[in-house]
Amino acid sequence: MGGGKTHLMIALGLLAKHPARRQEIVPELATRAGFDRARLTAFNGHNYPDHYLWGEIAAQLGNPDALKKFWINGPKAVAESDWKSLIGDDPTLIMLDELPPYLHMAHTVPVGGGTLADVLLRAKTNPAWPWMPGLKGLDTLKSLALEQGRWREGADGYLEKGPFPKEKTTVNITVQGTDRDTGEATLTLTPRHAGSNPQVHYSPQAQISMEDPVVSDLDNFRTQEATLYFLAVDPAGEHSTGEPVRWNNRLVIRHQVRTTAEGCKVELRVVPTAAILRFTLNGANPKEGQLYEGLFPAPPEGAILQVYARAGEAEAQETIKLSALGNNQPQINDGQPAYLRIPRLTIDTTEKTFNLIQAFREDDTTQFKGVQVIIGENEEAVILKFNARPVTAAVIEQSVRALRQAIGDDQASVQITIREGGHFRNGYELKRFAELCQLKLSPEVVLQ
Repeated sequence: MGGGKTHLMIALGLLAKHPARRQEIVPELATRAGFDRARLTAFNGHNYPDHYLWGEIAAQLGNPDALKKFWINGPKAVAESDWKSLIGDDPTLIMLDELPPYLHMAHTVPVGGGTLADVLLRAKTNPAWPWMPGLKGLDTLKSLALEQGRWREGADGYLEKGPFPKEKTTVNITVQGTDRDTGEATLTLTPRHAGSNPQVHYSPQAQISMEDPVVSDLDNFRTQEATLYFLAVDPAGEHSTGEPVRWNNRLVIRHQVRTTAEGCKVELRVVPTAAILRFTLNGANPKEGQLYEGLFPAPPEGAILQVYARAGEAEAQETIKLSALGNNQPQINDGQPAYLRIPRLTIDTTEKTFNLIQAFREDDTTQFKGVQVIIGENEEAVILKFNARPVTAAVIEQSVRALRQAIGDDQASVQITIREGGHFRNGYELKRFAELCQLKLSPEVVLQ
């Protein structure tokens, strides 16, 4: 894209047009060329003539009417016989430069009766359009139109121009929190396109209707169901009813090694519930593993326990390292990636938070899950939850600075809570994290 192609095409054109230059510069090629002077035609894709690319080629070859029938009443594909008739037996070099911009302009998104490419071309070449701001005026216009909902851009890149038919009802679902012991989730349900007095029905089945129960508190809906469907309805009838929205609870698999009269045994549990619970001890796919029916013997030499749980349409899979009996120290390899799985870790002061951020700011491999950032204190505190989205220390730092700026207090206190552990670049970084947070590691929470 730095001019090399164009320079090469210019050189080819000069060599084709001037046999003396050809003999001087590339004598071996000149002896094999078998022609004297070649006709030249060149097209640059940043041009958009009314007679299209093929009409321009015909005009440069001195026969503008030869392909007129293929553009006079709209563009049509030129037949091979017409190309042969136009070129004939004369040596001819046709050079096409910067073709992608032309193809983009020829096949682009519709706007009104024309295309965005038509508008773009006129705006760049017609000085009678002084109102467009700056060099990227049309890009600015497009961005504003999309932001304000006047235009819409589809997944295929095509733009639609409003006014649009009214949207069907739907509902956004946000998890506010989950009880660690019971798995009960607290949801905020935000109906969209459902009028000023929306109703939301819910059911564990996909076949939900207006006969199903109505959510009484959209801001604090509590449930221990594994799967629920929500249907938003506009009682005023201004918006037609859309499709139900499915929500899956997060299944959490837990284990515990218990000492019994028959030796050490492993207990598995899932919150909030599990209709199917399977496991393997040999690294095989736990979906095809043994059905869990109660306590089973813990392997004396230790093992990698793979567990699969399913309830409703929610699924979970967990890898658990069972230590050799009598050994409660994790074996951490400093050079291998490491995973930390802890239910909750709170970094409760601003100083500790920034110590952690500083230690891992440049590490884009180490990521934390279930992060909650608290800015300020008491009733004026601002809480940002990343839920299941993994985030780096750099992202946490950016969030802290943005929230402090938003509330106008650059010195506001900061706390972070990590609810689902994290992934570390290597075991050494995991141990450094544990030391910073004064966290005691055990085999149950470390996986490599």
